[in-house]
Amino acid sequence: MRILAVILIIAGLIFGISGLFDLVVNSVKFVFYILAILLLIGGIGMMFRRIKS
Repeated sequence: MRILAVILIIAGLIFGISGLFDLVVNSVKFVFYILAILLLIGGIGMMFRRIKS
């Protein structure tokens, strides 16, 4: 039974770490999406300024 408990603990740790890793990756992706949107907005704004002037 002790071996089973150790296996369960290890499995739990692995799942927990992979879950945390997923959270970190998703937050990084979210930051990149925000950056991409800001860059697109800035680029479009510059294009409109060039057209107006």
